[in-house]
Amino acid sequence: MERDRIEAARSFVLSSKYRKHVLKGLARANLATPTELAENTELQRSHISRAVSELRDEDIVELYAPEERTVGRYYGLTDFGEVAWEDIRSDILHLEWQVTNSTTETSSRLVEAVTQLLRDKLRFVGMYDGDAARLLYADDDALAEYTEQELTDGARELAFQRVNLDLNIPNKQCWAQVYFFDPEALLIAQDSDGTLYSVSFAPYQDVDIAGLLDTIESTVLQTGHGD
Repeated sequence: MERDRIEAARSFVLSSKYRKHVLKGLARANLATPTELAENTELQRSHISRAVSELRDEDIVELYAPEERTVGRYYGLTDFGEVAWEDIRSDILHLEWQVTNSTTETSSRLVEAVTQLLRDKLRFVGMYDGDAARLLYADDDALAEYTEQELTDGARELAFQRVNLDLNIPNKQCWAQVYFFDPEALLIAQDSDGTLYSVSFAPYQDVDIAGLLDTIESTVLQTGHGD
């Protein structure tokens, strides 16, 4: 029965670019208003609002504010919406990764900064802007360790990763995570526009992690990726 419900949700979401945009946006942001979901897109807010209402009727999206509130109406995924997203996200995010040069001023500064700081410890620098995953830097020896499928899977993990976590800490926003896989470490950071950046390096034991975070914070957070 649950499988049938998920399949019905899949057909319903995929039949509308607006519903796809809303589901994708709420999956990444956790909570957002229709205005926020329409920002930086060519989609009209009225169409986004209608898509939110349609998804709400299907118990995929719910309102996280009093019904009578007219501003600050934040929406998020329901428990079923979370399950549906896990099932159909690969149909919405047609992920392609490629090795390319830095495409923005921010990404260029990031690559330059971590290259100078990490030197021969730097393995990969990646970027995901919501549409495409890119390797901005790849060490030749590190690149040779992985098949194309493994690199694609890694790019997919970056795209699907929720950097802000589900931590309920008032007035705080998580902007970075660091994962340790002996002897390699992976740092993922998010800028104010939602673009994800990843930096992997090895060995991590003698790397100044606090200094690396400071460098990335000054590079990524203080400027948007579209500057």
